Amino acid sequence: MKNFIQKIAKFFEPSKNLVLISLAFWVTHILLRVMLLFRSNPYGFPFVSKPDWFIFHAVCIDFMWICNALVVFMVLGGIAAKIASSRCAASAIQKVAKVTTIAYTVFHSVILLFTLLDNEVQRFLGGHLSFGLVDTYKDTSSIAMFYDYVANDLSIPYLQFVVLVLMLPLTYGLYKLLSKHYRTPDGFRMKKSVIAMVIFYIASYLFVYFIWTGNARMAKLRPVVSLVYNDLFVAKSAAGLSEQELASYRTAYQNLWQRVEGDNLWKFSDDKEGHGLPLYRVPSAELQNSEKLAAQREMKPNFILVLMESHRGLNTGYMNPQIQPSPTPFLDSIAANSHVWMRMHTSGVPTTGGVLSTHLGIPHHSRLSQATDLAHVTLPSFVSVLTNNGYSTHYMSAADPAWDNLGVWMAKWYTAEHYSREREDDSTFMEHAAQYVRDTLSKAGKPFLATLMTRSNHYPFNFAAGMTDEQKARPLQERINVTMNYADRQLAHFIRSIQNEEWYKNTYVIIMADHGFPLGENGVSTMNGGGFSNISWIPFIIHGKGLEPVHDTTTAAQIDIAPTILELAGFAVPNIFMGHNLLRDTETTLNADSTIVKKELAGLSLGAYSGYSALGLDKYRVVSKTNSNDEVYLFDDGDMRQEHDLAKTEAERTAKMHATLDTLIKISDYSLEHGL
Repeated sequence: MKNFIQKIAKFFEPSKNLVLISLAFWVTHILLRVMLLFRSNPYGFPFVSKPDWFIFHAVCIDFMWICNALVVFMVLGGIAAKIASSRCAASAIQKVAKVTTIAYTVFHSVILLFTLLDNEVQRFLGGHLSFGLVDTYKDTSSIAMFYDYVANDLSIPYLQFVVLVLMLPLTYGLYKLLSKHYRTPDGFRMKKSVIAMVIFYIASYLFVYFIWTGNARMAKLRPVVSLVYNDLFVAKSAAGLSEQELASYRTAYQNLWQRVEGDNLWKFSDDKEGHGLPLYRVPSAELQNSEKLAAQREMKPNFILVLMESHRGLNTGYMNPQIQPSPTPFLDSIAANSHVWMRMHTSGVPTTGGVLSTHLGIPHHSRLSQATDLAHVTLPSFVSVLTNNGYSTHYMSAADPAWDNLGVWMAKWYTAEHYSREREDDSTFMEHAAQYVRDTLSKAGKPFLATLMTRSNHYPFNFAAGMTDEQKARPLQERINVTMNYADRQLAHFIRSIQNEEWYKNTYVIIMADHGFPLGENGVSTMNGGGFSNISWIPFIIHGKGLEPVHDTTTAAQIDIAPTILELAGFAVPNIFMGHNLLRDTETTLNADSTIVKKELAGLSLGAYSGYSALGLDKYRVVSKTNSNDEVYLFDDGDMRQEHDLAKTEAERTAKMHATLDTLIKISDYSLEHGL
């Protein structure tokens, strides 16, 4: 063992300075992480509501990438020293070591400066520093704007400049202290430290990637080196659209959208306000002046939008009568008296995908972590329209919206956000939401939108308060029924707490899920395993004035919700929604016996699901691995369990729909990346 340690010490002796430099910069990075996570954003709100859930991961992540960089420079320095020793004198080897040390120090100094900038970009804009963001804010006026932001930072004004001036001298001071500490003749302390570093690296890797995982947290904590690599190699490898391709896709998309819409009340426009986006469309004067919309505006209806965490259509009673007893008896009772869409699909996963798709009317990005990577892009939602037209808009979440960066998006659109660590169970969350809506929003003298995002039915389906050990020990396929039933009871409590209020008569209650969850159906049991109905098929109900009870079999998706809500509010404004108003009027014809027959409403459902995408159109649904021909499935739109793949027997239809799906996903990705 002693000989082994001596060999390690001899190997690391020429690189001792690199090890000490690494440790000094690591400590400085820890201090930067603390100032980011435990400090409020510039607007006075916590950057994250649970910094203790982030800081240990941040320490481990920074340690791992710094060690990776250390190994790379040691290998390169070793190769250079080997070459020098075979050709030059011993002094040349010392020069190589000196150059390696200087290069390593410069590398870390540059990374440290950009880390500080990335931290401030996250605090101000909600997303990481990227080439796309630099391109967006490349004009000189942005520099002056940044100075104004720093001066008005509600946390500690000008702290950024103090840190900028002090962090490199601090790192140098740490390096000198470490050098003094490790100045021993036998190098024993260095030996122990290197062994400890190896052990801590292994422990960090296990902790971050196996023990306490979380994609949203990892996205928020990505180090600058990872961001640069992603921008240079991963993002750039994705093919962009040439002008010819964009023109071709634009025409195909707009023709398809108009065919599904079925009227001429909207027109696609090349106005500069549309920023050249293929999605940009404007309402006709006929639509803007319609009596129907005027009547809705006169009503000034309130909206309550409830997003139920992971509620699968397969486990919702009124959607799947085979499941007995129903886990969702209250939702079933509302469905019996509401307009219900029986073939509603999510347009993105996980929660960020479903929530953002619902607000934006565009499917989640097929490659990027949209909530983080595109936070700087200007993308208006239906909430923006309501807020700009006098509505009081409030986003209430049982889960921390800062966890997955949704809080940044909600802050753009809503009047206010509501979250507390004390209200993470659906019981306390719904109780508080009912009280706030009843006692505050309804008495503010303005129409309101209250959006509620629940939590208790989240994977691994053991969050529901009061679950017994026996219930928690059940298989996932059974356990989800327990947590869905618990969430259903809290929804019942919420609705019953407000349904007898006078203002409730002028309120549309919209209940839906953010997404489903795969539990082994179609051979898939992970969120990244496909775009089948186990993950996409969700409940969607609208209950309110003027809506008759209907079980609607029009294929639909979350991208349809934004235009549908604005229809109910009476607003027709220029927008970039890919979806359709699900309550739009349809043409009528006369039968031979003079009875009026409504033309069946056409529908289109579109979604992107972590490497997969799906399209529902013309009574069929195609599911495919995005930008690939490896996996393509075709199902009848009524085959909600998707048990009968028709891809081989309907090869021509499959190929056509797959091509259409590819076009739509490319158009949506392009629009999300460019914004308005």
